[in-house]
Amino acid sequence: MRYVATISGRKYTIDLEDNGHVRRVSVDGHEMRLDWQPLAADRDAATSHYSLLTGGKSYDVYARAIEDPDDSGESVARTIEIHLSGFPYVVTVHDERTEALASLAGGAHISGDATIRAPMPGLVTNILVSAGQEIKRGQTAIVLEAMKMENDLTTPRAGVVKEIRVARGQTVAQNDVLAVIGDPTGTAAPDDTDE
Repeated sequence: MRYVATISGRKYTIDLEDNGHVRRVSVDGHEMRLDWQPLAADRDAATSHYSLLTGGKSYDVYARAIEDPDDSGESVARTIEIHLSGFPYVVTVHDERTEALASLAGGAHISGDATIRAPMPGLVTNILVSAGQEIKRGQTAIVLEAMKMENDLTTPRAGVVKEIRVARGQTVAQNDVLAVIGDPTGTAAPDDTDE
C-alpha cells in the first residue's frame, strides 16, 4: 500500500509491505525493515504505546490520533501525534488517492472541539496558551516533562483555546485532557464559498 505522510510541511511517499509484525517499508525510495509491536493492551486509550526495532536500535513510540477518518468509510487524512525518543512529531497520513483529491479540492476545513491529551504520564512544566486565545494548528500549547525529557504538545487545529484543564506543576496521567480547542464563539464552520 502506498501512503503520503506530511511532517513539518515536508511530504514523504511511503510504500508499506506488511508481513505480521515485521514490515518492509520504503520511504522516498529508501528501503528499511521495521519490527513494530503494540505494548499497551488498552484499545480504548487515546494514546498507544509501541516498540519499534529498526537498524539494530530499539525505540519507545507513543502515538495518539489528533484527527480520525470520518465514520462514512471514506478514505480521508489522519493526523497523528508521534512521540519518538522524547520528541513530538505531528504526522498527517493519507493514501495516494486522497492526496490527489485533496490537491484538487484544496483540502478540508476543520471545525468542532478537539482536545490535547497527555500522551504519557508526566509533569506539566509550562502552559504557553490561555483560554480565549486564538491559536494556529501545530502551535506548542503545553510542555510536559516525561521520562526526564520535555515534550512540546501541539494544538491539533487552528481555533480558540476553550479550556485549559491543568496548571503548571500538575502531575497528569496518560490520556488526561489538558486543553480543549474549538471554534470562536458564534462562528460556524468555514465553507469553500467566496463572497
